[in-house]
Amino acid sequence: MENQYLPTKTNLLKIKDSIKLSKQGRELLERKRLILMKEKEKYIEQVDKLRKEMKDLFHEAFSLFKQANVDMGINLISDISEEIPKEKSVSIKYKTVMGVEIPSIIFRKNEKKENLNFGFYNTTISFDKAVIKFNEIKEKLIMLTELENTIKRLEIAITKVRMRSNALENIIIPRDEKISKKIQETLEEKDREDFSRLKLIKRKLNN
Repeated sequence: MENQYLPTKTNLLKIKDSIKLSKQGRELLERKRLILMKEKEKYIEQVDKLRKEMKDLFHEAFSLFKQANVDMGINLISDISEEIPKEKSVSIKYKTVMGVEIPSIIFRKNEKKENLNFGFYNTTISFDKAVIKFNEIKEKLIMLTELENTIKRLEIAITKVRMRSNALENIIIPRDEKISKKIQETLEEKDREDFSRLKLIKRKLNN
């Protein structure tokens, strides 16, 4: 028996309260795990849909890009690509889902054409359309990154919750129930001994 749980009625009540709290905690953890799993499934559906959309967009964009290479020449396209500024419109904020910190990527879409370092007058329709498609791909790629990161964090959280729930069910609760049973048996044995002792004293007094 654990040293901190000597066979007293007070300790018996304490360990029973502890068992009750552990069982309630396990129920709450199971509810949390189910909610997190539903959240994960929701994000997985979004990822599957987004990947399909991106696959179609990539096919369209590369077809247009190949045509632009033919129409404009690879050297001109290479020169234009060198002038495209690095993306600086992405920032990250965090939100919380059931105690799990989830990244939220903020993308500020630039609508101003004057910020482009090349003009549409010296490009072809296929090139312009390819640029539009690749910008759509960029936006969807940002969304996909956020969703995949969210799924990964949810998986880690689900694993931790499952481990804590299993520890309560398979280790802590059985251990405390064993202690409770041992204290109960010890107290009952003590009561029987006290009862027998009292009967013996009473018999002696009567004689």
